Amino acid sequence: MAPYDIYFLLKGALVTLALSAGAIGAGSCIGAITGWIRTLKIVKNNFFLWGLTSIYVDTIRGTPLLLQVYFVYYAIPPLTGMKTSVFFAGVASLALFQGAYVSEVVRAGIDAIGKTQWWAGHSLGMGYFQVQRYIILPQAVRIMIPPFIGVCLGVIKDTSLVSTIGFIELAFSAGIIGRRTLEPMPPWIMAAVIYFIICFPISKFSQKLESRLRKKG
Repeated sequence: MAPYDIYFLLKGALVTLALSAGAIGAGSCIGAITGWIRTLKIVKNNFFLWGLTSIYVDTIRGTPLLLQVYFVYYAIPPLTGMKTSVFFAGVASLALFQGAYVSEVVRAGIDAIGKTQWWAGHSLGMGYFQVQRYIILPQAVRIMIPPFIGVCLGVIKDTSLVSTIGFIELAFSAGIIGRRTLEPMPPWIMAAVIYFIICFPISKFSQKLESRLRKKG
């Protein structure tokens, strides 16, 4: 591969990182709030409130991400009258996708902590948020880390789907080079290596963090 081609791939990798960072940041916030809401008794015991959160979570988890990317980019502007850039559409669709999966990670993590932990906190005179902060969340985070990191890694790799609306990220850059040089294998192998370089340290960091939290527990 020519130096220019390598530079073009690295530029696409930076775009992928920017897209991933925006989507993971926004999606994690959406997922954390939605997941926490779905653990509240008032929501669990109310068919209407539970249904509202389920519409978002089940719709996103039950439809292909590619379809969601198309919907945000092609359907939202005519429906709302707002112009949508390719970058915004990519970040928004990936963030909504991440948020739906993270919400279930958060909900399952909090619900996995037994009711006796809540009772213990209340017996010490703690309020709801104090029990969450000092008793429930420190335990729940250990449960959440592996699936949360798995969702994040999936989002990084799924950024390639945004190329279908003309976003020039890492995978699309590899495709452009392959079509131009008529040698598709070298750029795709290089792209795979870059994806691995991005994802592998995150995976190892999550394992070390999980091990450290387990030792503290």
